[in-house]
Amino acid sequence: MISPSKQKKMDIVNEAKNLILNSKGFYVIDYKGWNVAEISTLRRRLKEKQAQMKVIKNTLFTIALKDLNINVFEKFEGTNAFVFVKGDEVEPLKIISEFIKETNKGVLKIGYINGVRYNSNQLEILSKLPPINELRAKVVGTINAPIYNLVYSLKALLINLVLVLNQIKNKKEE
Repeated sequence: MISPSKQKKMDIVNEAKNLILNSKGFYVIDYKGWNVAEISTLRRRLKEKQAQMKVIKNTLFTIALKDLNINVFEKFEGTNAFVFVKGDEVEPLKIISEFIKETNKGVLKIGYINGVRYNSNQLEILSKLPPINELRAKVVGTINAPIYNLVYSLKALLINLVLVLNQIKNKKEE
């Protein structure tokens, strides 16, 4: 029979595995120095962006990663919170970065998004990217611009042709 404390740890590992499997990835934050109100504020902000922050023991989270064959090449130490991302990957990252600057506490350690590990420097760069919808709009605009220019050029040629034909018609009628 499994002891209650061991069962509780197994439940936490299973919950961590489910969070990892049902998200696009996660960020690891050292939340040292944050009080309960600050943690609650960050959780609320993250929830609005389809992200969830959980405090899980480092060893239990490491076991969950090993069970899922995920190697982030990191030994988790200290007071870590794990932010699981379900929506846009960059929006929660921006919220975390802004919150760390706002409180002047905490450290964004690593991220593991869509199977790729990011260090803190890479995450800082990613946090400055525009939202995914804005990037998509820019790509679509870039692709559409030449097409629109072609359409307007062809339209102008047709209008000019019609005008020339009308002038020829008017000259012949005179």
